[in-house]
Amino acid sequence: MRDLRGLNRVVISVLVGTAVLTGCSEKQPANDTLPSSSAAETSESLPEIGPADFPVPDEARTKDAAGAEAFMRYYIDLLGRQQSVPSGEPLRDLAPDCQECLRIAQDMDEAAAAQRRFEGGKLTLAGEFGTALADDSANLSFLTRIEAGALVEPSGEPVPGTESPAVEQLPSAASLVWLPEARCWQLEALNFG
Repeated sequence: MRDLRGLNRVVISVLVGTAVLTGCSEKQPANDTLPSSSAAETSESLPEIGPADFPVPDEARTKDAAGAEAFMRYYIDLLGRQQSVPSGEPLRDLAPDCQECLRIAQDMDEAAAAQRRFEGGKLTLAGEFGTALADDSANLSFLTRIEAGALVEPSGEPVPGTESPAVEQLPSAASLVWLPEARCWQLEALNFG
């Protein structure tokens, strides 16, 4: 475990988503079957959050354990997506107070400025979440898996000191806060390893 903590944190962190319809037996007027205005809000009423071509999904926008877990799955997918861009802006938008998230976002921006790219290093979940909810917050513990990878120069050569081996089960944790005005979770803290 000590060796894992010694790995280049930049690479690990960076390399671091049926209703049954039944008909009435008798014909009903349309206005009797439509939901009232007090019915649950539809996804159309949710403000869009995240990149326009990769927004936070509706299932990640509920104030419950399932919503917190869906948000964390989305954020991990977003890390992988942004790794291929690379751009840290969407990561900062969803975690403006998370120090580790801001550091990862900065690493991505610096890689882009230097015309470097990340090869390998895909981050995925390696098990189920342990989730604790309290008022407007959620704490999640989980295991992640990271493929071997490196930050590479435009020439294709690895940047010295950034190559990292695969890690099969990296203990990870996150703290989320619920934003009622946005109807979305936001990362407050994130830790890999």
